[in-house]
Amino acid sequence: AHWLSCMAVLGLPQTVKTDNDPNYRTQLSIAFCKQWNINLVQGIPYNSTGQAVVERAHRT
Repeated sequence: AHWLSCMAVLGLPQTVKTDNDPNYRTQLSIAFCKQWNINLVQGIPYNSTGQAVVERAHRT
């Protein structure tokens, strides 16, 4: 529901980059991205530099 709210305001993204949390690799998340033709990309594990944009958005 949160993703739908964001897309309603910001538009449909081409790519969603996430950290390596397993919550983003559920069948529901994968199916959602396939349905909307969104490329779901996970960052490199243990590479905080590669996650800089995501981490900055979360202020971590």
